[in-house]
Amino acid sequence: MKLKMKRLDISVFCVLLIVVLGASPALAQMGQGGGSNGGMGPGMGQDMMNGYGFDRYDSRFTGFGSMTFEEVCNNFGIPIEDAVSDLGLPEDLDTQLTILEIEEEYGVSGQEIASYMVMNMQQTQTSLNARQQLLMRQQATQAVRGMGTGMGTGMGTGMGMGYGLHFMQQGRFAYGNFTTFSFDADSGEVSNFAVGGDLIFDSVTVSDFAFEDEQVAGTTAFYEGADSQIFLHDNPMGVMQVRAFADKTVVFELAEEVEASLDAELSDEQEDAIIVKITKNNFEGYLTVFKNYLASGMDDEPLEGLDVEVSDDEVTVTLVENSVVMFRATPMEPAFMQTEYRYGTRAAYMHQVLNREIANGRVGAEVALRAGGDNASVVSYTPMGVQVRERDRDRIVLGVDSELPQGRVITVNVDNETINLSNPDRLRLHFDGEDIEKAESIDELFAGGDRPLCYLAQENGTATMAVYIPEFSEHEIVIDLEPEAGEEAEEAGEEEAAEGEAAEEEGEAESTPAFEFGLGVALLTFAYGLRRRSL
Repeated sequence: MKLKMKRLDISVFCVLLIVVLGASPALAQMGQGGGSNGGMGPGMGQDMMNGYGFDRYDSRFTGFGSMTFEEVCNNFGIPIEDAVSDLGLPEDLDTQLTILEIEEEYGVSGQEIASYMVMNMQQTQTSLNARQQLLMRQQATQAVRGMGTGMGTGMGTGMGMGYGLHFMQQGRFAYGNFTTFSFDADSGEVSNFAVGGDLIFDSVTVSDFAFEDEQVAGTTAFYEGADSQIFLHDNPMGVMQVRAFADKTVVFELAEEVEASLDAELSDEQEDAIIVKITKNNFEGYLTVFKNYLASGMDDEPLEGLDVEVSDDEVTVTLVENSVVMFRATPMEPAFMQTEYRYGTRAAYMHQVLNREIANGRVGAEVALRAGGDNASVVSYTPMGVQVRERDRDRIVLGVDSELPQGRVITVNVDNETINLSNPDRLRLHFDGEDIEKAESIDELFAGGDRPLCYLAQENGTATMAVYIPEFSEHEIVIDLEPEAGEEAEEAGEEEAAEGEAAEEEGEAESTPAFEFGLGVALLTFAYGLRRRSL
């Protein structure tokens, strides 16, 4: 009898062991995602006190969480009423509350407040150099974008939103992955305009703007005035356009270290366009003044009255009816900071030509895609529709339509996460199901002709593809990769193997933690019953 009981005891122990082992993965999953930092909320702890790492650049962030809101605003030269409004805090805020107390009471995180101060500080420590300011601005921009969509009402802490193309709006400020700026509706002024974290224009003002409406959604920010419009795009080119429907003066106030110079060579080639080169260290872009080809009733007659004046610290542009001034940077990734990166000759020339041909009305549209988000940036320069019909890893399908009588070029800018760029020779472009012939030079695409052509410039983990479409109705462009040698056979074999495994597994019930737990309980009950009967 004792021997039987011992055997039963061993059986019970084994069943319990099975139950525990079977349940432990589920319990482990339930335990994941628990609070960290000892149960402290977002923004608390050491991060709050040191200003989220900004104190390594600027000592004014030391002890950040214990400072009052008034002290912080005064330290960085930002008017209290502006900060209150931009951060979505109540107008009657007690400015003697500390940053930690504001977070606890209003849900506006200390990370948000610290990043806001970095992005908009008016008083800069003399010990900070341009490189450190750039690092801080980039860190602050990505931190704000990573905190979620609840701007001004208490943000979540989930990261991972900083890579897709889209604007996040907070009061007067819009934070994009590439483009950041603020907009003052009262004055119709764009300020703190930055591309890739590098400040380019302190301000952009449009005379007599007379603000009427605004829309900030996805990759585009649009501001409507009585007889002018402002468009800003979150894309690698940082495109900003001011479109005039009456005589206007637009003043671009250059940020520190930014230089502007009239590009006489490019401008002399144009009948009614003016091109100004914008540089900052290694950063490169263009201000282009030209005809608004999207305006209704435009003819081939040149515009008269366009003018540009360049001084040491600003560029003044005179626009007339149905004209536009556009800023467009040579694209690059924000991770590769403008002050460190040198553009390759091939890419620099390609984008110089594209700016010239945009002014000539021969570039229909530009598309930019990034793997981290679902949005695509589409900028139209002439009446042309572009839709992203399909987007998978290593495959993009675009639909293009227009009623234009003559051919146009469109460009597509992608990164290495959208399409594998490790071997550019594998890239394929199809036009209405047929292979597109590759050109040796970007200039060939603007020479006209009756056959589609494409051109590619790739560097630094990005690629810009230009496609010439000889005539219009509706067309489809497919960008994908040519399979490597043996890859097709290997994929076919994997598919067959997967189908075989699926067939073998068909009909077998998949074990789940709940099933295993129930089975364990049943076995335990059965063993206990046996033991009771043996007694």
